[in-house]
Amino acid sequence: MPTETDYSHRSAVQKLGIRPGDRVEVVGDVGSGLRRDVKEVAGRGLVRSGELDGAIVLVESLDEAAEVLDAYRPRLRDTGYLWLIARKRGHDSYLNQMLLVPGAKKRGLIDNKTCSIDDERSGIRFVVPRALRSQDSE
Repeated sequence: MPTETDYSHRSAVQKLGIRPGDRVEVVGDVGSGLRRDVKEVAGRGLVRSGELDGAIVLVESLDEAAEVLDAYRPRLRDTGYLWLIARKRGHDSYLNQMLLVPGAKKRGLIDNKTCSIDDERSGIRFVVPRALRSQDSE
């Protein structure tokens, strides 16, 4: 029987995989302190335009998720990541994250990780598949 890995000792920003120097944009109600922690780990301010190493965006509907995927996919570096944050089950705005996967695939992104952000929110990470990355980004 597979064992479950315990990530409870890791902070949300550690689970999100933010790296020093990352150009990251954060949008929406992603939880108390997450913006501050992202800036601290990245060692820089958050960005609002240009190419991105990562984006962390709260979505509350499939339509909103489609808009976010359309807006952020062209801005993501080949090695970048897009975290779509959604409310957890039991919340009025609950959104099943697995419903986000087909829309991401249509835009050339695949899901490769999920994590809990806090008691109310969890995230699913989308990345460019290695096969679709330019040779320069490897």
